[in-house]
Amino acid sequence: MSEVAINASDVAMLRRETGAGMMDCKKALAEAGGDKDKALELLRKKGQAAAEKRAERSAEEGVVAVAVSEDGKSAALAEVRSETDFVARNEEFKAFASHLASLVLNWSDADGKSVADLSAQKMTSGATVGETLTGLIGKIGEKLEIARFARLSSDGYVGNYIHADNKLGALVAISGADKSSSDMQTVARDLAMQVAASAPDCVSRDQVSAEKIAAEMEIEKDRARTEGKPEGAVAKIAEGRVNKWLAGIVLLEQPFIKEPKQTISDVLSAAQKSIGKPLSVKSFVRFRVGS
Repeated sequence: MSEVAINASDVAMLRRETGAGMMDCKKALAEAGGDKDKALELLRKKGQAAAEKRAERSAEEGVVAVAVSEDGKSAALAEVRSETDFVARNEEFKAFASHLASLVLNWSDADGKSVADLSAQKMTSGATVGETLTGLIGKIGEKLEIARFARLSSDGYVGNYIHADNKLGALVAISGADKSSSDMQTVARDLAMQVAASAPDCVSRDQVSAEKIAAEMEIEKDRARTEGKPEGAVAKIAEGRVNKWLAGIVLLEQPFIKEPKQTISDVLSAAQKSIGKPLSVKSFVRFRVGS
């Protein structure tokens, strides 16, 4: 029996839809007798088999990708993990993460959705996110997984920061002014960088439960007594230590990484005066690969 002639355009189509290598696409077409749909199914099964084979492996490397709306009022982060840092630097892998962040950005009801929900979303190729990831696993030959994603919106501006190694990213939603103010853009980026570097737990002190603060106060009182501090000074010492603890976990009370003598609240107040509008931090999100 003579070999089936393989059309170059069919090979190109399969590469676009699956991300598989040229030779794999040609082999699939040959095995399918030139039938594009059968070849596509063969390649997807191959990718699925590769994914299942690697499912028990650990994926602790990867990248964090960001996408920002044109008006600056929305932004999204996506973390995609790989087994090795070598793959995390792969351009096709990074492109997938970027496409994923863009998909999340344009997914208006992304809040509260799971990775499984995201995997069912369609990409521009027409394939689902899950199918695209499976194909990439088959091509790259490592376990790859979508770790998490987030989308923030604001009536003002969402600042973003991605570290140079693409392993750490943050978003901060600020209300009060939009991207037309260069000062707003500057303070939003500074705050996103602050969140990335200092990993606060919340925006303001009132978001820390009274029970948690009271428990920390009792711990610090006991510590002061153990250290032999005078009983009359115990409460004052404990209060100072609790305030220092809060300054580490509350964004507005953290020392500014660019000028530690200022708090983030000071930075925000200065920006308000410059911009001429009241500003407030609504929320933030921070991703570090593997944590």
